[in-house]
Amino acid sequence: MTRFGLRLPNHQTRLVALAISYHLSRPGAELNPDTLNEYEHGLAELLPVVDAQLEHDTAVIEVGTLQAVLLTTAMSSVISELKMYSVFDTMSEGSRRPRSAATGFDDRLRTLFPEVAGDSAHATILAEHMTLLRREIPAVRAREIIEEERQAALAARARKKRWQFWKSA
Repeated sequence: MTRFGLRLPNHQTRLVALAISYHLSRPGAELNPDTLNEYEHGLAELLPVVDAQLEHDTAVIEVGTLQAVLLTTAMSSVISELKMYSVFDTMSEGSRRPRSAATGFDDRLRTLFPEVAGDSAHATILAEHMTLLRREIPAVRAREIIEEERQAALAARARKKRWQFWKSA
């Protein structure tokens, strides 16, 4: 299994934790669409590793190919959420109404980045930081590896002799 090592400063570790939390809050996010089974190595197994390093100056995490792809997809979704956060905050007019449809996103955002509670416009800055971080995740290479593995599995299946019921032993 191919793994990518990431060394992240604390701020980026918090962004990764936010993206993973967002991903996991969506029903079915950890289900493989081809098999409808849970991913063997999805982001759910990565969250405790990231959370355990939130108080460190630097975090070191390893992500597999699928995790890299899922993480960048989650980051893209969070970037959209963060860009709209101050707009939804203004619309809520100080009520406790959530600013996101993702369960627990508001609380997790404000826990990881308390400055957002005082100034919701800070979420836009976080969106910029997340955009830069997303570019550092090796998702393109991860997708290539996943496709290479898929093609190799298809080729192996094609080479495999099928049982030939019309031939007798």
